[in-house]
Amino acid sequence: MKKRTFSGRAMAVAAAGVLLVTAVLETALNNPLGFGPFGLAWLVQTHPVSSWSALAAVFLLMAATGRLFFSVVAVGLLLSTIALASWTKIDYLGTPLTLADVRFFVSNLAENLVLFTAYPGLGLMLAGAILLILGASALALRAEPRRGIRTRLVAFATLATLAGSAWMANANSLNAALPDTAVLGDDRSVENGFTQLHKFKVTGERRISDLLEIFFTDASTQFLLPPQISQTRFKAAAAAEPPAVMPDIFVVLEESTFDPKILQACDGQAVCNSGLFEGSSAGREAGPLFVHTTAGGTWLSEFTFLTGFDWRIFGPGGAHAPLNMASHMQAPLPRHLQALGYQTIAIYPVAGNFLNARDAYRHYGFDHFLAIEDMDLGKDWQTLRDGQLFDKALEVVEQKRDGKPVFVFLLTIRNHGPHAENHADLPQPETPALAALPAPLADYLHKQQDSEDAMTRLGKRWLATERPRVLAWFGDHQPLFATKARPATDYAGSHLARPVADDQLRYLTWYAMTSNMPQAAATPAPGGAVLDLAYLGTRLLAFSGLPPRASDAATGQIQARCPHGIALCSDAQAVREYLSFRVWELQEIR
Repeated sequence: MKKRTFSGRAMAVAAAGVLLVTAVLETALNNPLGFGPFGLAWLVQTHPVSSWSALAAVFLLMAATGRLFFSVVAVGLLLSTIALASWTKIDYLGTPLTLADVRFFVSNLAENLVLFTAYPGLGLMLAGAILLILGASALALRAEPRRGIRTRLVAFATLATLAGSAWMANANSLNAALPDTAVLGDDRSVENGFTQLHKFKVTGERRISDLLEIFFTDASTQFLLPPQISQTRFKAAAAAEPPAVMPDIFVVLEESTFDPKILQACDGQAVCNSGLFEGSSAGREAGPLFVHTTAGGTWLSEFTFLTGFDWRIFGPGGAHAPLNMASHMQAPLPRHLQALGYQTIAIYPVAGNFLNARDAYRHYGFDHFLAIEDMDLGKDWQTLRDGQLFDKALEVVEQKRDGKPVFVFLLTIRNHGPHAENHADLPQPETPALAALPAPLADYLHKQQDSEDAMTRLGKRWLATERPRVLAWFGDHQPLFATKARPATDYAGSHLARPVADDQLRYLTWYAMTSNMPQAAATPAPGGAVLDLAYLGTRLLAFSGLPPRASDAATGQIQARCPHGIALCSDAQAVREYLSFRVWELQEIR
């Protein structure tokens, strides 16, 4: 006897009944359900781009294969992987994943794959996700019988309806009365994505629906410019004559360097004390520094220091500054120094094509750019110590010097993560002081001591001359383990001149500038005053006794109003006027 099965009509009636009951429960209960047709409609309305993308992908696969279950499984796994990847990127860099990130990464795939040599766990996660998607989709494809032509025609018709609706909603010439609906690929879709991105920045919530909307909406690497507004408070700095003898300047971007006393694990631990983090004194300006990225994103700290712009003001496209913004910058610090008569040299500790670095540094204004492959330092940057780079840089200065004063900008790599998860991975025998700390912190302190020793030797060699010279360094961001660790009790209250919220401590590093000139030209910042990274170039010029850039007078004004940077500033109007002045009146971006 043939087994009786439910007909398609009966299944449709049952599904409609479930939807009806769910809708009633959504609206009638004192504690309504959090799901159902109304919830789904609201989700689609508030996340139109990701919803449209998901539906289009499902019906496209269904039309092509005639398999509903396979289409749902394949798209569902893909969206889950995107959400997980976005969650992971938030942990590492503090920002969600976007489609522009994927485009940015794939555009220089060979160079960017170096990321997975430093973080093999990420590579394994990606490989596992790809295998899961392919494997589960293949199983679903084999297990599900192919449906008839009617099902495929329905899928084609639904897909055509989606595309037609999207076109009509955006064809204002067809019907100007139609509301603007965000769809993939249209400029107006950016507004909805920025709404979700703004909500994430304000609340820090990691709702999967929001992360998917941000991913699909931001497909462009193009940056946004601040609005042009009239203002009278900011003026260009007056022209000034440079000193008769201009100092050589050596600036070091110290990878992942921050004051470890900011962590609770360092409370009462003498091993966490370091001469690197001493404050200002005669011939030295030093103090805490606010940076604009965390756990990674060194290229963003490079951009901010060299240009004086907080990359976050340019929207999501600002996160790809070396690729899409460097060529538009008209007044970076190295170009200003070139105009004063300096020879500019960049020392880069990884491959020169990584994140478009070689081309970006040319636009920033460097006469010479030497990456790891140009310096005979091998190819394994993970074993490259600061002292090796410093020695090579001094050698390069002697080889390249053409009689002009020199500006050297060097990036270290010694303390790049990931840091050890187990004490057994640290050099043995381990000192008792380090053994008493969490393994990542112990690994960091071990490498930091090596960096401090190298910096001390560099200072003695660089500054021990009659020629005026300046040596400066700053930390680009905190390492990942530090951003996840518990902060020390009241670090801000006891170490900083102005209080900051605990969640801002993860953006705090350190800077120092030392001169061999009898008197530093700049007045040191008061003890404990936090300097924003975007202001550091202005301070460096003043400390070195050099003429300012046209924008530096305005930067000094905005620093007085917004000492912790424009991102944390309550005077929004002053910030808008400052940015408009630099971008539109001074034409620093074209």
